[in-house]
Amino acid sequence: YLDEVTAPLIAGVTPERRAVDRAWSYQASKHYLVQCSAMQSRDQETLAERSTKLNKAFERAEEQLDGGPYFNGDQLGNVDIAWLPLLHRAEIIERHSDYDFLSGYPMIKAWQGALMDTGLADRSVSEDFDDAFAAFYLSERTFLGRGGHGVETATRNTPSGCGTCC
Repeated sequence: YLDEVTAPLIAGVTPERRAVDRAWSYQASKHYLVQCSAMQSRDQETLAERSTKLNKAFERAEEQLDGGPYFNGDQLGNVDIAWLPLLHRAEIIERHSDYDFLSGYPMIKAWQGALMDTGLADRSVSEDFDDAFAAFYLSERTFLGRGGHGVETATRNTPSGCGTCC
């Protein structure tokens, strides 16, 4: 709706590009609850299982990113805004637990860094968001909250899935 009643963040975007950007923005909203579910996993197996769908979205996004720093190049756009919650929450998890949802996705990590550098994430949430978020998703009831970060993402990034070497 907002795309239809307001000018795009980037001027001169073709209707085709706007349609593609809407599809990429939808992917972010589609995977927000997937990420929430993964962060709430009670054990390593559940975290790996729930992260599979999220990893597929990150894999597709990794393939689309091309030099950035933002999704469509040098200008911040609607896709960046749509993905900001996913990337911001992944940053909080990594900062508090050392678990990196984006391990193995260097283009997304660079994109995440560029978005965090804008300050938009901090300005879009309450001052106590970081602490409240960590208290909920990194509590004793979650695998990551109990120190499960030691597994990192080795099981996703190793061909054998052994999780013991990286």
